[in-house]
Amino acid sequence: MMFLFFGLFVLLCLYKVQLKPKNGEKYMTDYMSVEKTMSIKGIFILIVFFSHFNSYVTFSSPAEYYYVKIFHIIGQAMVTLFLFYSGYGVMESIKKKGMRYVHKIPVTRILGTYFRFDIAVLIFIIVQTILGNIFPVSQYLLSFTGWDAVGNSNWYIFAVIVAYFVTFVSFEICRLLTKKASTQAYNYLSAVFVTLGCLAYIFVLAYFKLKSMYWFDTIICYACGIWYSLLRDKIEKKINKNFVVYAVFFIGTAAGTLYFMLKRGSGFVNAELYMLFFVSFVVIMSMRVSFHNKILMWCGKNLFGLYIMQRIPMIVFKAIGVADFNVYLYFVLCVAVTVPVAWAFEKYTVKLWNLITSPKKKTA
Repeated sequence: MMFLFFGLFVLLCLYKVQLKPKNGEKYMTDYMSVEKTMSIKGIFILIVFFSHFNSYVTFSSPAEYYYVKIFHIIGQAMVTLFLFYSGYGVMESIKKKGMRYVHKIPVTRILGTYFRFDIAVLIFIIVQTILGNIFPVSQYLLSFTGWDAVGNSNWYIFAVIVAYFVTFVSFEICRLLTKKASTQAYNYLSAVFVTLGCLAYIFVLAYFKLKSMYWFDTIICYACGIWYSLLRDKIEKKINKNFVVYAVFFIGTAAGTLYFMLKRGSGFVNAELYMLFFVSFVVIMSMRVSFHNKILMWCGKNLFGLYIMQRIPMIVFKAIGVADFNVYLYFVLCVAVTVPVAWAFEKYTVKLWNLITSPKKKTA
């Protein structure tokens, strides 16, 4: 039965798929546009939903064993594009707005993300309390930072906030170091600092064994997004020189993804290479194949709400016994509740944040 739901997901991804660029172009020049990347993110947030749902249930049939295996095979790669596109988007904004954008990162990116995240944590605490689940005070406090959790997803939010902080510090420091340098030199040096910052995050968490590997094995994709924004024109020209060259890159990244996917359990470096090849494969594929429709784009647009709120119906319906009664009814109810809850969360937390941060009009 879960294969049926997964099949519907595949059909959704293929709905309005586009295989030929418009206007006779060699490739789809808008593949990195906000709309197109939102649809890609929409695909992966739905994969995350399936993956999270699977952790709340136990399947017994052989067919469903292979269904679960699909998500095990994808692994952490399912969130790599979120980080890659985030890094790319931040760098694009810096290129357009300069230091004016960098100065605002602590408020718009870091505090803005924490604001919505902490509202979600508060909702989780209320739900867990109603269900009779009580946690230590230290866990409650740390959950608001993202370092711990009360049933909510947290590691990805923490990693993103670290990435934003590293970006802010890197660009501010490099501006002081390169006052007389060109904008290009400043951007490149800042990108180097961001990369080093992400590597430092990986080293600290890994060396001191502060967290499991999934906490830090994807953050490097954020730095890759920064670099792709800077090098995009050069990369595109090489990859899309002609169809043969494109095919070599496409097959090469597909083969690399498959190889390191099989090798990822044998060491951290192989796991990182799997993430990087996976991102490269998806980006290169998106140059010629467009998975874009309004439903996927809506999911990508509401990614934060879908990501952070999807566990609430999973926890609630699990607690009241729906999962034990019927797994498939449990899945349908989780989907039916997650969509409107995520929509409401996105709409009203953004409104509240805008209300708090918007300049107040002076009265005479």
